[in-house]
Amino acid sequence: MDLINLGSSDMPARKSDSRPLPSTPREAAGGFRSTVILGAPDRSLALQGATIRRLVADRTYFGLEAQALRAGAERALARLSAKPPGQSRIDVRSLGEDFRLDPAASSALHREFLMGGLIHPDGAGGYLPSRLFRQYALACVVAPLSRARAKGLIAQACGLAERINAEWVSNPYQIKMVAVSGHYMSQREQLSDLSFSLVLGRRREGRAPDSLPIASKDDALRQIVEALNALSSFIVVRIVADGHTVQRPFGVVFRHTHDVGDAPAPPLNRLRAWGAAITRRLASR
Repeated sequence: MDLINLGSSDMPARKSDSRPLPSTPREAAGGFRSTVILGAPDRSLALQGATIRRLVADRTYFGLEAQALRAGAERALARLSAKPPGQSRIDVRSLGEDFRLDPAASSALHREFLMGGLIHPDGAGGYLPSRLFRQYALACVVAPLSRARAKGLIAQACGLAERINAEWVSNPYQIKMVAVSGHYMSQREQLSDLSFSLVLGRRREGRAPDSLPIASKDDALRQIVEALNALSSFIVVRIVADGHTVQRPFGVVFRHTHDVGDAPAPPLNRLRAWGAAITRRLASR
């Protein structure tokens, strides 16, 4: 497995927050014109109905360590559930009590939660927790991904890409390139995620048996992304148009090498081969 480093690799090792980022899967899938995040475990998919499964122990979320965020959210929900209807609300003071913060920090957290979609006004001067707030309260806090484990996952992803290209004949797409970027390109030994960018291409017509239905575009893309995500909850998959749209710095870990039967021979080559065959036949007479 060759890692081709493109761009500077001295990315600073910093903690990132989990403020939800917008994504547009369908627009990007239709022709790969832009980047699409389809597998983020604790960011954009939370606003699209997915469940947050984990928080990474060495990351900060809304200015709080992962364990502090989950514990405070759990205390807040327990307090709200004990209140009678109409009195179960969140305000700056209650946030300070639930998250063990002073007034200034409570006000800052209140703003972060409001902007991040964790709370919303109740119409009576208070705030109520959103579904996203409850997901953070129920999330598991896990240790970061080690670099050694990440290397093993990269090898598995490359093997999976080979199998997809060779065996998934009912899927109209093949994986032309897999690049790794993000935390892996830093010097950190403990990683918050493993970010893959895929460049896809149309599979050549006629590769699937007539009796085997060809997957639709949306289903085909979903199948590829879900297969890679299934390797680990740390994996984040993006589909990009080409290498120019991959987050830098990045390294190419997989390129699809076409076999002889993967593409039709150019017309000129076919004519030359046909001419050589005729010459051999005439010479043998």
